[in-house]
Amino acid sequence: MDPLSTTPIVDAHGHTLDLAFKGGHPLHQGLGGLTDVPLMRAGGVTAQLTACWVPDAAIGGPHGTRQPLQQALQIIDYLHNQLTGAAGEHALLAMTAADIEAAHESGKIAFVLGLEGGDSLKGDVRLLRTLYRLGLRHLGLVHEGRNALGTATQVWDGPTMRLYDPNVDPPGRLTEAGVQFIEEMNRLGILLDVTHMVEECFWDALEVARAPVIATHGNARALRDTVRYLNDEQIRAIAATGGLACPSPMPLGPGGETASLEMLLDHIDYMVALVGADHVGFGTDLLDQVNARPQGLADIGESQHIVAGLQQRGHSAAAIAAIMGGNFIRVFGEAVG
Repeated sequence: MDPLSTTPIVDAHGHTLDLAFKGGHPLHQGLGGLTDVPLMRAGGVTAQLTACWVPDAAIGGPHGTRQPLQQALQIIDYLHNQLTGAAGEHALLAMTAADIEAAHESGKIAFVLGLEGGDSLKGDVRLLRTLYRLGLRHLGLVHEGRNALGTATQVWDGPTMRLYDPNVDPPGRLTEAGVQFIEEMNRLGILLDVTHMVEECFWDALEVARAPVIATHGNARALRDTVRYLNDEQIRAIAATGGLACPSPMPLGPGGETASLEMLLDHIDYMVALVGADHVGFGTDLLDQVNARPQGLADIGESQHIVAGLQQRGHSAAAIAAIMGGNFIRVFGEAVG
């Protein structure tokens, strides 16, 4: 049987939940951006790791809230309310790999609840346990700036964002709270996302981690030299955990690349050549950027363009099925359950 016809497609990093909540829309309806349930269905996408982005105003930047934990809980409450209502006919909350498989079989969309940046948890592992009980199965410790867990590749100088500079900035190590968090994540079954970590924090995290890790939207630094991307050693280290590196069609950081399907395919090709197809996925990182649609991948509804592009570049059906979702399901099952 053709593995492409039986393997669920999984977007390792999207923002459907954020967009629906902040827009006040029903979760299962169109949102007018680049990712939503109808578009996922049109693109043959079964699951999305939907990352709640709730930055802390105390860390800096114009998007932060003074009550990040309250907002994170409001988003999670919204998700549960939606899934116990009309949206429950169209989508489900995936807390295990089996839940993703069940969604594929039933024709529903599976959402894996994630948190992009641990700002809202303030280094308190009790809050991590509480969110786990509410369905959290993914955490990226950092996103922007320095929080109680570690340091991100973008830092704030007052209202101005710039890239982390190891020659200027204090060491970006994983904190003691960050160590505690990873240990508890491994115990509970929460997938560790190393995207956005500065290198020191990344290597500290991998020293602690005892389960496969993921970079949900991390491209290859060999193709574009920026601290926001993963170097070869980091990609190999992720693979050595049994984990997954997931390129994105949306470039991180200013300048240098144009958001496009071809860029995504280039980064996938590079990583497959480096560590093999079993350790590569994809994460769209699509929001509501209607004025900055990736060339050749206008929205998540065109996800089959990724499949076609990989076919044109000579990848086997088995490799494509793994990249498009099989690898994520394996890693999620090993790290979470």
